[in-house]
Amino acid sequence: MNTEMPFKICGMVTSCTLVGTPTPIFMMPSCTSRLKGNLWNDCRRSNSRETSGSAVTKGTTEELRSAEGKEEEEEVVDVARAEEAEVGDMAQAAASGGSAQGEKGEEAEGGGSAQGDGEAVAAEVPAPAAAEPSRPLSWAERAALQAAATGSGAGYHASSSSTARPPIGGKMEDVKLAKDSLIDYLIFLAERRKNGDEAGDDGAAAREEVPEPLRKFEGSLASGIATSSAVSYTRLGLTNSANNCYLSVVIQSILPCNALMWILRRCSADDPRRPVFSCMVSLCKEFHTRKPDSHGDVLNLLVMNQVKEVVASWQRLGAQQDAGEFLFWLLSQMHDESKWKVHVPADPAEGAAGEAGEEDDVAPSAWATLVRTSRRAVETRSAGLHEDSPITRTFGGLTQSAVRTKGAKVDSVSLEPFNHLDLDISAAAVNSVRAALEAYCAAEEVNDGLAMRRMQFKLLPKVLVLNLKRFSFVKDMGGPQKIQKAIKYDEKLTLDKAWLVDDTQSPEYFMTAVICHHGESVHKGHYTAIVRYNAEWYMYDDTCVRRLEPREVGAQQYTVYLLVYQSRGTVDMTP
Repeated sequence: MNTEMPFKICGMVTSCTLVGTPTPIFMMPSCTSRLKGNLWNDCRRSNSRETSGSAVTKGTTEELRSAEGKEEEEEVVDVARAEEAEVGDMAQAAASGGSAQGEKGEEAEGGGSAQGDGEAVAAEVPAPAAAEPSRPLSWAERAALQAAATGSGAGYHASSSSTARPPIGGKMEDVKLAKDSLIDYLIFLAERRKNGDEAGDDGAAAREEVPEPLRKFEGSLASGIATSSAVSYTRLGLTNSANNCYLSVVIQSILPCNALMWILRRCSADDPRRPVFSCMVSLCKEFHTRKPDSHGDVLNLLVMNQVKEVVASWQRLGAQQDAGEFLFWLLSQMHDESKWKVHVPADPAEGAAGEAGEEDDVAPSAWATLVRTSRRAVETRSAGLHEDSPITRTFGGLTQSAVRTKGAKVDSVSLEPFNHLDLDISAAAVNSVRAALEAYCAAEEVNDGLAMRRMQFKLLPKVLVLNLKRFSFVKDMGGPQKIQKAIKYDEKLTLDKAWLVDDTQSPEYFMTAVICHHGESVHKGHYTAIVRYNAEWYMYDDTCVRRLEPREVGAQQYTVYLLVYQSRGTVDMTP
């Protein structure tokens, strides 16, 4: 047992009997009709690399590649080689000129190496009389140059947000599979916008052509993605064969998240650059592509190789079978596999404001409603705000911590992103989710009473995940203990105005999932999940799936551990 991470091991296996045999992986529906809003079959038909029953092999991918795709790749390779040859000729000419001019030659050689970044060559190279003005290379051109230089073929995608890596047991050439997903499109848009900001010309960025494999996504983000929608997936029981109930309840709880399912439907199930995303695509297809009368069937997650590899990666961290820790790790991994850099142009006005001094009339701090004094200057720091992703857009929020030190004229404000909230329930006065949120945002003394700190929400997520901290280290007991007390929770949740920064508005959240931990010890127990299915509620206890009455949903006050709330509206995915 790892004493540094005192989380429970789910050693209690449910007494539910197996109600069916494990269903073959990737079993597709025999009927041709599909429920409204189910696009998994559309994506399966549009992605020629996905096959039923097994992972896509390299040979199958080559057979499925169309003649049009080959011509496009050859054209990109030819362009890349021509660009590379031209850059090489210019660099050679610059080097020959440098041998006669000493230091000027070194400058020319350096300029030649910078040509790949889109800058003009600073060398004594005669230019054609009617040469066009120098322009930065486009995103696609730089990707083609990089692909030609590394010998990876006509890979139009050069992701700056994730490191290409082969699958476990695979080869590096397999990395060039699956480069036409929604994530690739989002990263392309982010790169294009960054190039436009750096060039100071938004029009030039907008004119950069979208690569052919990504054009199918044009216009799909214009109206935003609905955060909640009617669900139509098959309700499946999940086998608990290796104390994996923590894994099962996490999967059951995120299935109603429409924005996440929308993203997964437009991603590849065999992208070695994004193993966790690929695993989630394959796994969620099991729920969305079965016959409508398959409710109650049983699926064994651990027979899927992708699931086993993801679980092995998680367990290599030394983590135990904790549903909350696994969910937060899963979201973090998906963020890392789909993130892009956020380019924030320098604002000259900020520097001028910073030099103006403390007597400027600046915006009130987070303490304006708590301390009714004159307006004060604010020193703001941020952490982790220079990356974005579809996961951040869906599950991400932003907290603001304002610290006021006695005698200081400036408030210290820190901004920090989150994808879930850890709520302390150890205090005797905390007996509900609202009371835990009140304590989370309450002012407290810090620095031995020399300062006061207050936490508020600056940005609220579309999907809010609450973690009730039922497990804590108790010094008098000599180790970690489970807090066994009733915590009330409501089906609807709206945050108080006092918990929000300035003009931030709280949406009305409605509960979609409750994860419960059964057992008195932190070292063992069992997880179950209660999940909303449109207007109904269902209990998932490993292979057993049964419908619950509404009164039963709120009766889990002694076992509730994680709560998932969603808001109505849309998510803007455009970088």
